[in-house]
Amino acid sequence: MKMQMNLGAYLQRRGISAYRLVKATQGQLAPATVYSLASKPSQRIDLATVGTVLEALSELTGETVGLQDVIEALDEAGQQRRQDARNRIAAPRRAGKFQGSSAVVSEGQWSVPEQLDDLRGRDL
Repeated sequence: MKMQMNLGAYLQRRGISAYRLVKATQGQLAPATVYSLASKPSQRIDLATVGTVLEALSELTGETVGLQDVIEALDEAGQQRRQDARNRIAAPRRAGKFQGSSAVVSEGQWSVPEQLDDLRGRDL
Protein backbone atom coordinates (compact mmCIF):
# COMPACT_ATOMS: atom_id res chain seq x y z
CA MET A 1 0.00 0.00 0.00
CA LYS A 2 1.37 3.40 -0.97
CA MET A 3 0.85 6.35 1.30
CA GLN A 4 1.42 10.08 1.00
CA MET A 5 1.29 13.16 3.16
CA ASN A 6 -1.45 15.43 1.86
CA LEU A 7 -1.09 18.57 3.93
CA GLY A 8 -2.86 20.70 1.33
CA ALA A 9 -6.07 18.70 1.64
CA TYR A 10 -5.97 18.97 5.43
CA LEU A 11 -5.42 22.73 5.29
CA GLN A 12 -8.25 23.12 2.80
CA ARG A 13 -10.67 21.09 4.94
CA ARG A 14 -9.83 23.23 7.99
CA GLY A 15 -9.79 26.58 6.17
CA ILE A 16 -6.17 27.25 7.12
CA SER A 17 -3.86 28.98 4.64
CA ALA A 18 -0.29 27.87 4.06
CA TYR A 19 0.78 31.41 5.01
CA ARG A 20 -0.96 31.08 8.37
CA LEU A 21 0.80 27.75 8.96
CA VAL A 22 4.17 29.34 8.09
CA LYS A 23 3.53 32.04 10.70
CA ALA A 24 2.47 29.44 13.26
CA THR A 25 5.80 27.61 12.93
CA GLN A 26 7.47 30.80 14.23
CA GLY A 27 10.41 30.59 11.84
CA GLN A 28 11.16 26.92 12.45
CA LEU A 29 10.27 26.04 8.85
CA ALA A 30 11.07 27.94 5.69
CA PRO A 31 8.02 29.24 3.83
CA ALA A 32 9.13 27.29 0.74
CA THR A 33 9.00 24.05 2.76
CA VAL A 34 5.46 24.66 3.98
CA TYR A 35 4.22 25.80 0.57
CA SER A 36 5.80 22.75 -1.06
CA LEU A 37 4.16 20.37 1.43
CA ALA A 38 0.82 22.16 0.99
CA SER A 39 0.88 22.37 -2.80
CA LYS A 40 1.59 18.78 -3.69
CA PRO A 41 1.24 15.47 -1.90
CA SER A 42 4.55 14.24 -0.55
CA GLN A 43 5.82 10.70 -0.12
CA ARG A 44 9.18 11.46 1.44
CA ILE A 45 9.15 13.64 4.49
CA ASP A 46 11.53 14.66 7.24
CA LEU A 47 10.11 13.59 10.61
CA ALA A 48 11.34 16.74 12.38
CA THR A 49 9.53 18.83 9.76
CA VAL A 50 6.34 16.82 10.18
CA GLY A 51 6.60 17.21 13.95
CA THR A 52 6.88 20.98 13.62
CA VAL A 53 3.93 21.07 11.21
CA LEU A 54 1.76 18.94 13.52
CA GLU A 55 2.61 21.11 16.54
CA ALA A 56 1.75 24.28 14.64
CA LEU A 57 -1.51 22.76 13.36
CA SER A 58 -2.43 21.70 16.88
CA GLU A 59 -1.94 25.27 18.07
CA LEU A 60 -3.97 26.68 15.18
CA THR A 61 -6.89 24.27 15.52
CA GLY A 62 -6.90 24.03 19.31
CA GLU A 63 -6.98 20.24 19.12
CA THR A 64 -4.34 17.55 18.83
CA VAL A 65 -3.41 16.91 15.21
CA GLY A 66 -1.77 13.57 14.60
CA LEU A 67 0.10 12.05 11.71
CA GLN A 68 -3.00 10.07 10.70
CA ASP A 69 -4.76 13.37 10.01
CA VAL A 70 -2.37 14.38 7.22
CA ILE A 71 -1.49 10.94 5.80
CA GLU A 72 -3.64 9.18 3.24
CA ALA A 73 -3.45 5.79 1.58
CA LEU A 74 -3.32 5.74 -2.18
CA ASP A 75 -5.64 3.33 -3.90
CA GLU A 76 -5.22 2.66 -7.62
CA ALA A 77 -7.32 5.70 -8.59
CA GLY A 78 -5.37 7.87 -6.14
CA GLN A 79 -2.08 6.71 -7.60
CA GLN A 80 -3.32 7.61 -11.09
CA ARG A 81 -4.41 11.07 -9.89
CA ARG A 82 -0.99 11.56 -8.33
CA GLN A 83 0.79 10.53 -11.53
CA ASP A 84 -1.45 12.85 -13.58
CA ALA A 85 -0.60 15.73 -11.23
CA ARG A 86 3.12 14.97 -11.54
CA ASN A 87 2.81 14.96 -15.33
CA ARG A 88 1.04 18.33 -15.30
CA ILE A 89 3.70 19.80 -13.03
CA ALA A 90 6.60 18.37 -15.05
CA ALA A 91 5.18 19.16 -18.51
CA PRO A 92 6.33 22.82 -18.64
CA ARG A 93 9.86 21.83 -17.71
CA ARG A 94 10.01 19.12 -20.36
CA ALA A 95 8.59 21.41 -23.01
CA GLY A 96 11.64 23.67 -22.87
CA LYS A 97 14.24 20.93 -23.22
CA PHE A 98 16.26 20.61 -26.37
CA GLN A 99 15.02 17.84 -28.60
CA GLY A 100 18.06 17.38 -30.82
CA SER A 101 18.74 14.74 -33.38
CA SER A 102 20.98 11.82 -32.61
CA ALA A 103 21.92 11.48 -36.27
CA VAL A 104 25.64 11.30 -36.90
CA VAL A 105 27.10 14.27 -38.74
CA SER A 106 29.76 13.22 -41.15
CA GLU A 107 33.08 15.00 -41.06
CA GLY A 108 33.29 18.07 -43.23
CA GLN A 109 29.62 19.06 -42.87
CA TRP A 110 30.07 20.79 -39.55
CA SER A 111 33.04 22.57 -38.06
CA VAL A 112 33.30 24.57 -34.90
CA PRO A 113 35.35 27.41 -36.40
CA GLU A 114 32.79 27.84 -39.20
CA GLN A 115 29.95 27.92 -36.68
CA LEU A 116 31.78 30.49 -34.54
CA ASP A 117 32.54 32.65 -37.56
CA ASP A 118 28.88 32.46 -38.52
CA LEU A 119 27.74 33.49 -35.04
CA ARG A 120 30.20 36.35 -34.53
CA GLY A 121 28.55 39.69 -34.63
CA ARG A 122 25.03 38.33 -34.11
CA ASP A 123 22.98 39.56 -31.22
CA LEU A 124 22.03 36.32 -29.49
